[in-house]
Amino acid sequence: HGTRVRVRLKLSAITQTSSLVLKEDDKATLTCSQNDDHNAMYWYLQQPGKGLQLIYYSLGEYQQYEGDFHIGYKAQRPNRSDFSLDISSVKMNYSAVYFCASSVNTALQSHFLSLHKRLLTGTFCQKQLLSAQEEGL
Repeated sequence: HGTRVRVRLKLSAITQTSSLVLKEDDKATLTCSQNDDHNAMYWYLQQPGKGLQLIYYSLGEYQQYEGDFHIGYKAQRPNRSDFSLDISSVKMNYSAVYFCASSVNTALQSHFLSLHKRLLTGTFCQKQLLSAQEEGL
């Protein structure tokens, strides 16, 4: 007779803003929510032909820290589940794919390999979030 082990699987989820099409100088807020009760949350962007760039990260409520690519952005972590990214004045070069991630791992490293490793214990979401258009288009 073997030992029985009961395993419960929880569906991890991150929900974030769907695609946005904005004009230059518009304001925008990108929202991200996670249901895993993770401490750490991250906002990345990827511009065409480039790698992932860390915008902001958070290690808990009311904690938000600048990444390598934070100029023009502000982040807010009002509670454990939500991490929003504010853009006060959209520019053409803000057109990108934006990524939100969460993790139980609080060790921060901003290069791609660490992101990939972190995803083994975290949740990751990708959406085409932001396309800036010139006036009159």
